[in-house]
Amino acid sequence: MNQPARRVSVIIPNWNGAHHLPGCLDSLDQQRFRDFDVILVDNGSEDDSLALVERDYPWVRIVRNHANLGFSAAVNAGIRVSSSEFLALLNNDTRADPGWLERLVDAMDATPGASFAACKMLRFDPPHRIDSAGDRFSIWRGGGINIGAGEPAEHHSEPAWVFGACAGAALYRCNLFDDIGPFDEDFFLVFEDIDIDLRAQVAGHRCLYVPDAVVYHKRGASTDVASALVTTRSLRNMIWAAGKNLPPALLLLWLVCFGLRLSWTAVQRIVLMPLRRIRRRLSPRDRRLPQSNTDPEPELDFRLALRALTDGFGQLPRRRRNVRALRRLGSRQLWPVLIRPVQGLGD
Repeated sequence: MNQPARRVSVIIPNWNGAHHLPGCLDSLDQQRFRDFDVILVDNGSEDDSLALVERDYPWVRIVRNHANLGFSAAVNAGIRVSSSEFLALLNNDTRADPGWLERLVDAMDATPGASFAACKMLRFDPPHRIDSAGDRFSIWRGGGINIGAGEPAEHHSEPAWVFGACAGAALYRCNLFDDIGPFDEDFFLVFEDIDIDLRAQVAGHRCLYVPDAVVYHKRGASTDVASALVTTRSLRNMIWAAGKNLPPALLLLWLVCFGLRLSWTAVQRIVLMPLRRIRRRLSPRDRRLPQSNTDPEPELDFRLALRALTDGFGQLPRRRRNVRALRRLGSRQLWPVLIRPVQGLGD
């Protein structure tokens, strides 16, 4: 006989995360809310992740991918095997407060107008500054930004409507994905949650911020955010997230801002950075200092950046057509959400 579906499925993407998993899974085992199951989607790990889970956490359901297919594909694999009302996403390098799920589910039950929910993510190490209090989207910056990042933990203490949720720890109604589709697997990693946030917003969905649902996150522990590959993938995914989803007038504004920022970055890398190096070498004070073989300022990989721009804009018309039917809000309706990404629940 089939077991009745749990209200929540917690989906944990994993790739070689054996050193993170005990802390994450132990914190789920200590949740006060009990009507949930856990789906670990493994992306072809080569460490002992699967052996550890099978031995110490037999209550965890394992979905095996044959290779590292990326965060989005792992999440989608978990969504496909779940039949729950809610889907919680949780990074493997997190530790959830015992009341995390309880507070998220209670808040969503009390707010039927919310399609998904962001929690308060704090940095793992003391003093536990804010890692994310939801996400916002900046037309000028070009992409997504964590609300409150680096601020003291006691900030952002009131429930609110926010632009979106960081997928490292968030709760979604399952029917949201029925409406707007799953995570875009071509993103692989980086800004895949901003793509979902934007897709949800232009389709008329709202995100609730629940400040007393707390998760501690080891920022950067699972991804080398400074690597050239991740940096250039971020550039490509930034183009896709905005280009696919923004209504026409906002897309035009975004393109202008993107071009200005890209031009300024090129000037800094091509002109200003070499000038700073020359000035340091000519400075008498600097000549007295020991010379390092390591350049402290990373070079821009123009080959990878050009590929990211080519892939980003080359595929954009097709990708934009694929989601056109989902865009139910125009630029005038979406603009207030972008300029005021945190709004009171009465708004």
